Amino acid sequence: MPELEQNKPDVSIVIVNYNVQNLILKCLQSIEDYCQLSDIEIIVVDNNSSDESVAMVKHHFPYVVLIENTKNEGFPKANNQAFAKARGQYIFMLNPDAELCDDAVSMLRNYMETNPFVALAAPKLLNTDGSFQQSFWRFPRMRYIIAEDFYCKPLLKKKHYNDKNVNEILMVDSVSGAAMFFRKSILNLVGELDETLFWIEDVDFCYRIAQQNMKIAYVPSVQVVHHIGQSAKKNYEISISNQVYNKIKFVGKHYSKWQSVWIKLHSFFIVGLKIIIFGMLAPFNNIYRLKAKAYVYTIKRVFNPPTGIK
Repeated sequence: MPELEQNKPDVSIVIVNYNVQNLILKCLQSIEDYCQLSDIEIIVVDNNSSDESVAMVKHHFPYVVLIENTKNEGFPKANNQAFAKARGQYIFMLNPDAELCDDAVSMLRNYMETNPFVALAAPKLLNTDGSFQQSFWRFPRMRYIIAEDFYCKPLLKKKHYNDKNVNEILMVDSVSGAAMFFRKSILNLVGELDETLFWIEDVDFCYRIAQQNMKIAYVPSVQVVHHIGQSAKKNYEISISNQVYNKIKFVGKHYSKWQSVWIKLHSFFIVGLKIIIFGMLAPFNNIYRLKAKAYVYTIKRVFNPPTGIK
């Protein structure tokens, strides 16, 4: 096994793991294959996995700094634990279901070194089959929320930067938390990840960076494969409720009071409508029944959404 020198690393790679032993094995192996290990440190936070993830990391990657939580602390809090231990001047926040395609770490570091006005950079994400994966967006706006709720994809082109050449470097509003490379020093300005959020903490983090008039760059020459959707089991109650709650919490945190009231009323209407639709379809397919049940679970909490993972 490679031995890391004890000098201060340039980059701290932070990975939060929960029951994805096979995926994090590939993730860590890709880092080992493409990175100069003496220039980095790898911090893995395990959220009390019930598989053999921890044992595997200890056996195959003994140089990894491993934080073992005794319960699932959630993605934001686990990352914040790693940020506190990180010694690098840069932090590369990476999902366990991601794999490097090349020396993404050095490439992103070099980009940041030559572009001091950029606070955070993100690579192009690819699906498992090598196709393009949407991983950057304009910040949530009321028109985008309405378009999403009514599945009006043509109205979302601007949100997804379809009006830009996505094969060129872009300054964007927000990027996916699956792969974020940023200066550790910005944590002193904008704070860490918001531990009350779940699945929108990356957009919130980017929003706070933008409020400090700092830039976020999408760098497509750097590529990372992201096996999206494979790091968690299908759970409609969690996925559907958090899609709704995150919009409510984000708008309530960053936008005006009337917009906060509007998003709750709008969400209540949309959730109620989908309860009716999926309830009518439930006899024909079990998926519809599960979705109807998830929306019933969600509507009870629209006006007082829970924090974190609920």
